[in-house]
Amino acid sequence: MIQDISPHTFDNSFKQIKPSSKDFVLSFQGKNALTKSKEDFIQCPTFQNLSIDTENAIYLFSIDDHPYFLVSDVPEQNGFTYQPLRPVTKSQPDYFGFAYATGFHLYDWYRNRVYCGRCQTKLEPGTTERSLVCPNCGVIEYPRIFPAVIIAVTHKDQILLAQYPHMKKQVLLAGFVEIGETLEETVAREVYEEVGLKVKNIRYYKSQPWGIVSDVLAGFYCELDSEKEIRLDTNELKCAYWISRDELRYGKENLDGSLTSEMIYQFKMDTYR
Repeated sequence: MIQDISPHTFDNSFKQIKPSSKDFVLSFQGKNALTKSKEDFIQCPTFQNLSIDTENAIYLFSIDDHPYFLVSDVPEQNGFTYQPLRPVTKSQPDYFGFAYATGFHLYDWYRNRVYCGRCQTKLEPGTTERSLVCPNCGVIEYPRIFPAVIIAVTHKDQILLAQYPHMKKQVLLAGFVEIGETLEETVAREVYEEVGLKVKNIRYYKSQPWGIVSDVLAGFYCELDSEKEIRLDTNELKCAYWISRDELRYGKENLDGSLTSEMIYQFKMDTYR
C-alpha cells in the first residue's frame, strides 16, 4: 500500500528546523504537485534545484533522515512542473509517492486553517507540537484526519463490488465514521444504508493513511447475514453487484497503493481470512 515504503523509514515527529540545500521541497497548486517525471518515475526537488526563498518553509517530516519542507507558490522551473497529484502518488520511487500524499494532507490543512474559527484572529504555528494556535483566544487546531471504513462484504465465494457516481472503476463499499459509534458499527450501518444488506462476522484487516483526502482508512471483511437482494441507495451508488472469485479479473497489476485494491486482491487470492 502507499505507506509501505520499507526499507525506508518515515518520521513524522515535530521538529523546528531550517532547511538546507539538499532537503526536499513539497509544493502544491490545488491538487497538482511540483515534480519532474519520466515515464513512471518522479523526482522531488531539493532547495538547490530551485530559486526560492526559504523564509516561510515549513518542516513536515523526514524519510530516512532526509527532511521534507512545505513551500507555497513555488514557480515552475528547471524542468519541475505542477502535475496531477494522484498519478504522482502512484509513481516510483514509492517513498516519493507517499511523501507527496502526506505532504498534500498537511498543505490542505494549512491552506484551510488560516483564521481562528472562534474569534477570526490569524492563527500562528505551534512551537511544541504540530498545531495552529490562536494568539487571542487560545484555540488550538490540529491536522484534520477523517476516519472512514473500507468494507468487503462476502458471501461464500462472492464479493460485493460497487461503483460510486464520481468514480469509473468498481470498488468496495466505504463510509465515514459517525459520532458515538465504533468502527464495526460503522461497517454495519454503511452496508445497510447503501445496499440494504445485513452483515455479520465483522473483522478488521488493516488500516491506511490516505492523505490525498485527509482520511485514515480502516479495512474490514464481513459476511452476508440476510438475503442477497441489493436495495441500492441511488443517491450514494451508481451500481452494486455480486461477483464470484472465478469471475473476478483482478491481479497484481490492479494494485494501486490503495487499501481497497489490496483487499479485493486478497479476496481473489483467497488469502484474506
